[in-house]
Amino acid sequence: MKLYNPMSRFFSLALLILLLQFNVDTAFAHSQDNEYHFTVKSGDSLSKYFTKLGLSKRLLANLLSASKKNQQLNQLKIGEKITIRLHTNRRFNSLSYQSKNKRDLNIALIGTRFVHAPKQSQKTETPLVTTPVVINSSFGYDAQKAGLSLNTINTVVEALSWQLNFDSDLYKNDKFLIVSDGSKQPVGIIYKGDNKHIEAFAHKDARGQTLYYNRYGYSLNSSFLKAPLKYNRISSTFQLKRYHPILKTYRPHRAIDYAAAHGTPVRSTADGIVKLQGWKGALGKAVIINHGAHYTTVYAHLSKYARNLRQGKPVKKGQVIGYVGSTGRSTGAHLHYELRYKGKRQNPLTHKTPEQQKVSRDELWEFRSKVNNILTGL
Repeated sequence: MKLYNPMSRFFSLALLILLLQFNVDTAFAHSQDNEYHFTVKSGDSLSKYFTKLGLSKRLLANLLSASKKNQQLNQLKIGEKITIRLHTNRRFNSLSYQSKNKRDLNIALIGTRFVHAPKQSQKTETPLVTTPVVINSSFGYDAQKAGLSLNTINTVVEALSWQLNFDSDLYKNDKFLIVSDGSKQPVGIIYKGDNKHIEAFAHKDARGQTLYYNRYGYSLNSSFLKAPLKYNRISSTFQLKRYHPILKTYRPHRAIDYAAAHGTPVRSTADGIVKLQGWKGALGKAVIINHGAHYTTVYAHLSKYARNLRQGKPVKKGQVIGYVGSTGRSTGAHLHYELRYKGKRQNPLTHKTPEQQKVSRDELWEFRSKVNNILTGL
């Protein structure tokens, strides 16, 4: 009778584990931070490496189609090196490719976007200086007291004014953190209030234009709707000489009149802050909205205002602000709509309004690295 020996089973299991580990190690080296190194051998492919790491074919297809540069990964050559990094939850983080004849690649997955990461620069980072501004009186006064220049103050106001009303949103002890690297403009602007938290980070694009973006790479300004409502027709266009049906005289009409049924919802054409909600003389019931530091829109002859609309409070693009009426000096139900840029009325049908922008895919890695460096230093 053969006796059961538990130790023999233990050694068999241990041997099996060692054999499996040997096979894994010969395919790639695994570091403690979930970094896997491959040296391309005959018959190898990126698909083979993804499969070994439990990564999906769909992820691989998305990576390869994200950029023409990535398609060279379809033709790996013997001896080339691939490094794949995973997060602790085993999800894809980034990939590095050392090519023999072509450019090396560093690809990272940020959100749902594959971006090309530049090689780590050897130059030392410029020290960052953070200037706190605590609100006691007004931003302009308190910022100057903290040592900020008028140019920096104007930059902060312009950068944040799409989302912050500097006249009504600020309360005592609200705090601004202005981060500088010695250049003319702040590289980071952080506002911390009881009800709001806003971040803005400077980035110069390939054309040399510097704008402020949130941490995800989207500019703080909103784009504009083509029209503020569903209308039947344009009853009066933007013109310098129009016969007024009530005043019986010719005068400029620097707006667009949209004919629509009484009670038709009127929407804000962009994100902004309500400057006026009330009676405006010949315009009747009106809403005026500021969009950033330079744009203003006017909605007039309304029958009534939307609920929860409040002067000094923010509105979102597409949010209902009122309803078509014929209040004020009006001959019938329509919306009088104005677009102003730096105080001057523009033709809403032809004026080129700003679009919300985002940091390009190729520049996103560098931008996010700078953002992380700024936030880490706070």
